[in-house]
Amino acid sequence: MKFRIFVWGLLLAGVTSSCIREDMSECLNTHKIVLSYLGDGQTEIFGDKIDRVEMYVFDAQNNCTDHFVVPDDQVAARTAQLPPLAPGDYRVVCLGNTYHTKIADLSAGSFDAIRFADADYLDTGAASGNDSLYYASASVAVQEYTGKDVERTTLVSFASSHYDLSVEVAGIPQSDVRAGLVPKLEICGVAPCTDFENRACGEATDYTLETEYDAGRMLLTSKTNIMRHTNHEDVNVCLRPASGEGSFVEVNLAEFLARNPRIDCSKQEVLIPIRIEFTSVGVEVSVPDWFVQEVKPEF
Repeated sequence: MKFRIFVWGLLLAGVTSSCIREDMSECLNTHKIVLSYLGDGQTEIFGDKIDRVEMYVFDAQNNCTDHFVVPDDQVAARTAQLPPLAPGDYRVVCLGNTYHTKIADLSAGSFDAIRFADADYLDTGAASGNDSLYYASASVAVQEYTGKDVERTTLVSFASSHYDLSVEVAGIPQSDVRAGLVPKLEICGVAPCTDFENRACGEATDYTLETEYDAGRMLLTSKTNIMRHTNHEDVNVCLRPASGEGSFVEVNLAEFLARNPRIDCSKQEVLIPIRIEFTSVGVEVSVPDWFVQEVKPEF
């Protein structure tokens, strides 16, 4: 999908040339959108978490009338300029951090049918994770132009659309390693999409995670993002041989979260850290020590 950044000076010049005091039928109001994200507190942290915003403008019939990447200077200022709009009711949807994210069914006419997902997933059905995504939506009422410029603004508050996931595997079985291979790490049964109501959706799928292996520490690690699904019971973190056949261990996410209530998936900023350790007596699954020691764990 190609996006355009509006050249506001040219647009407004065009509006001005056709908008005269005797005939205001072609006069259009402009509107500013104030971008905000408080996370789990009361302090503005938009700039700490979001550095790219895509904006979608829908009319009262849910038709997308405009979509564009908000210019960097407006993102930095947390104030985005809507294009000139005819009087009417609109809905603005904003997505944050869509670097490798693609939109599907934008013309569906229903917000629960419009979805965003990893571009690779939509193109090929395979993915290794998602961007650190955020979502915001607000209604905007554009008034009739009366000949007097009035600055109108609407606050849009972002919410998280993702969970951070960190997995580390210590003492991994050496059969693959001796052959120059490392096991495959997957998160299975995750929702791959989020709709324009900020609800995770889509047929459950498996992500093959990108990993790093530290031979000196015999440690396999992965960091990624997944959509904010609500059905943890059907999600498993799976460590498989490099061939992908069978599994060394599977960690059910619902059971893991139940054992570790410190991980609160109701929060906006959520890190799910999982440590899998192979020992002489079996496999231990826990949260890493660094997570226990951190007051606000992030990566």
